[in-house]
Amino acid sequence: MQKLVFYITGSSSGIGLALTSYVLKQPDFRVIGYARRCKMANPNYTHIYADFSLPGIASSVEIPLFETAEHIVLINNAGTLGDVKPVGEIDSKMLEQTFTLNTIAPAVLTNRIISLYGKTKAKITIVNISSGAARHPVESWAGYCASKAALDMFSLVIQAEQRLKEQQKVTVLSVAPGVVDTPMQDLVRQIPVDIFPQSERFHHYKTQGMLENPEKIAKKIVELIFNPPNETLIDLRNR
Repeated sequence: MQKLVFYITGSSSGIGLALTSYVLKQPDFRVIGYARRCKMANPNYTHIYADFSLPGIASSVEIPLFETAEHIVLINNAGTLGDVKPVGEIDSKMLEQTFTLNTIAPAVLTNRIISLYGKTKAKITIVNISSGAARHPVESWAGYCASKAALDMFSLVIQAEQRLKEQQKVTVLSVAPGVVDTPMQDLVRQIPVDIFPQSERFHHYKTQGMLENPEKIAKKIVELIFNPPNETLIDLRNR
């Protein structure tokens, strides 16, 4: 019997890979990983190929059911920075894909998980990987900022709904991990300053060793899952 089951999107790189590796250190934890590539070989890991930037994937992808599980954790980690340009110059197709991956897919997967396990005895924890950019505007990041802000509000609504229930079954955490040493940061540093005015700041984070280690962030997120705070919107830089 699998007592605790994690569903992790974007499990092949960055924070998602670090989370998957960290969770699988526990022999009785099971992980269902969703990504375009498989980077994990472990008997307690099941990989499901998925590209959540494509329309309809989140609503049709397989979600294996574990009827006897005591705790279900969905970590909506997969995300994209999108096309970094001022509004009016963004590629419209890429803008659509940014919202599909960053907002629509997590919302649909969350809806499906709560529906799937709503009548079981399992406790449900939803972790949405948000960003400080969801709460502060960043020039040329309109798609990223807005799609993550929408994810924050989606999380707040679910938690508000749970407070209306006699027994709260679902816990939702929308976590801004801070500036983490991931492939997304590599991409940010490649963007010219004339397109991305804050480019120099992100180069400074790297040269000054200010980027957080993904493994450290994964540990903090798992600690939050087992000891959830009262608030829904969380900034790991304050923890």
